[in-house]
Amino acid sequence: MTTIAHEIELEALSEDTLNGRLVLDSALPFLGSVKVRVSVRVGGAQTTVAELLDLKQGAVLALDRLVDEPLDVLVDEHVVARGMLVAVGDNFGVRITQTATAATTASSG
Repeated sequence: MTTIAHEIELEALSEDTLNGRLVLDSALPFLGSVKVRVSVRVGGAQTTVAELLDLKQGAVLALDRLVDEPLDVLVDEHVVARGMLVAVGDNFGVRITQTATAATTASSG
């Protein structure tokens, strides 16, 4: 099978074109139904494989986050907010205390 490619001439983009309607503006109603996976990171730990193999039921693995530090709220492995652990009935929940913009500003200032 042979594929034939033809060169085409495109019209130059004018500044007026850039002032038009947002590309995703019309898609926003549809984006509301897109499902995403949200996760909460409590903290992490660095250890050796030998130490992991020695862990037994009841062992405690200390994490690198203080008890009163906010937890990271992630969407697709990217931090989008921070918050504090709360109880919601019989489940855990996260009360959002910072959005990604505010968190970025706070950490860089």
